[in-house]
Order: sequence, then C-alpha cells, then structure tokens
Amino acid sequence: MQNGALELACLRILDSLSEIISSEEKSAHERYLELWKVIKVEDKKIANMFDNLRRSTAILQLAQWKSNDLIIDQDLDSFSPETKKKIDILVESRQ
Repeated sequence: MQNGALELACLRILDSLSEIISSEEKSAHERYLELWKVIKVEDKKIANMFDNLRRSTAILQLAQWKSNDLIIDQDLDSFSPETKKKIDILVESRQ
C-alpha cells in the first residue's frame, strides 16, 4: 500500500511541476523559483507521510494518505473497525 500511495503522490507532484515548467506566461527565472518553492513544500509533505513509518505513527500517516486522496476506504478493509474509525476522526479534524 505504501509504494502505491508514494507513487501516486509523486506523480501528482511531477504533474504540477510539469505545468510550471511548460508555462510560457512567466520567465525562466520565475518558473525556477516557483519550482523550488513547490518542491520544498511537497518534500516536507512527502517526508511527513512516508518517512519513518512505524507502528506508533501508522494511524497518523494513514490519515494523511487518506486526506490527500492517496488511498480509499477499500484500501483500509484489512484494518479493524476501531483503527478505521481513528483514521476517519483524524481525517475529519484536518478538514
């Protein structure tokens, strides 16, 4: 599940970077600066969602994946109802 979610997150980031690169409305320098900012922000998000996955942080990370539409409810079918409820509560609190 983690590899699929990471792949999807990276594809979305690359798509947004491609749009910035291909934009002809801004100068090369403006696009470069925008790319740098986006990469900096997205790198922090990726780190929060995927680095140091451990049992103590798994529910938080799963909630982040769900909040970012990287997984759907069916992906969580193997988890207990209690765990799914905790994930849903965390997702709702972030909205």
